[in-house]
Amino acid sequence: MKKWKQIAVSVLAFTIMAAIPGCTKEEIPLSPVKTELVIWHYWDVKENKKQLDNLVEAFNDSQDEIEAELQFVPSEDFKKQLALSMADDKMPDLALVDSSDFQYFYAMQPFVDLTDQVPELEHYIPAVMEPCKVGDRIYGQPFGVNCPALFYNKKIFREAGVDVPKNWDDFYQAAVGTTGNNKYGVALSALQSEQSLYEFLPILWGMGADVDSLDSPAGKNAFDLLTRLTSCRAMSRDCINLTMNDLMNQFADENIAMVFQSSSIIDDLRERNPELEFDIARLPYAGDPVTVAGGEVFAVTRGEQQDAAVAFLNYIADKDRMTAYMDDFGLLAPRQDVMDTQYKDDPMKHKFIELFKTARYREVSPAWPQISSVVARAMRQSIIGEKRNEEILQEAADEVRRIREGEG
Repeated sequence: MKKWKQIAVSVLAFTIMAAIPGCTKEEIPLSPVKTELVIWHYWDVKENKKQLDNLVEAFNDSQDEIEAELQFVPSEDFKKQLALSMADDKMPDLALVDSSDFQYFYAMQPFVDLTDQVPELEHYIPAVMEPCKVGDRIYGQPFGVNCPALFYNKKIFREAGVDVPKNWDDFYQAAVGTTGNNKYGVALSALQSEQSLYEFLPILWGMGADVDSLDSPAGKNAFDLLTRLTSCRAMSRDCINLTMNDLMNQFADENIAMVFQSSSIIDDLRERNPELEFDIARLPYAGDPVTVAGGEVFAVTRGEQQDAAVAFLNYIADKDRMTAYMDDFGLLAPRQDVMDTQYKDDPMKHKFIELFKTARYREVSPAWPQISSVVARAMRQSIIGEKRNEEILQEAADEVRRIREGEG
């Protein structure tokens, strides 16, 4: 009987509490669980990182199903870390890779086929799409394209009585003439990375050589230029430890008279040193003008988040949206109908549209990173000067041949 009294009291108490306003438990709607999308990149230029953050934030705000997150991996470690993530099957969902590395990574582990999933890709520039293709299928989406130009300090040139160089002999003389007063005439990144090739290939190509003719007279002339510049102290041997971002900062601080850089650094230069007097010119050349085409490609890894990654790519591929954001990155758009409308109010950046017409793409093959590494190492050895260039280039040329023969 006592037990039933306890039950009755409990029921009565519940009934009274339910009748009192405000005592009922309010149902709180649950927020939908968003798909997390991890994106790797290696951009260390301040303005690029900022604009990429803005673009990802805008995508996250545009819908309530996907939450994209950027993760930065330093450029010098990016290739190794992404390769390791592939081996361990712990890849990011989306990776922004250098266009010259795309085929290498694809050979390790194929990316998601985008051919029929991103309709806007049919409007992209055909040459820009080449690094992303395997056969007639598309496995990557170009983001922006660029090319290096000669950035020079107008004040230093004026005070030294030096003209903007048009050929490599003039370039050497300009570097020597602007060296002094704790300033170097020129600096090139000579890290063991793709950045080195981005800056050095225009010299190698401009002198009539290529990665398969490193030990030719033209190839030796290209490497001899590096040796001559460092031997006369017009270029510091510390270049072997400096990134392109480091060199940009040194140029902004007026410690270097000339650098090879792309349009993406212009906003950073203007912000870091508003008083900096600088301009750009075509890179020196011996025959026909040439520069190197650069840029990044988005690659989607296979897995549960691949549909979310494709949704992000469709978002940024939209023509009107690309027109709105691409100028902020200081890059050239990968589609001609957008590129033609860029930088109408910025003559310096606008010059890059014309310069890009002479841009040559690096080799599109899985072997390129190995070959690139050989050339970068030869650059470093030539700058350090521990061996004669003839010996350095013979060893490098032999190694490239072994890679071509499948023995490397």
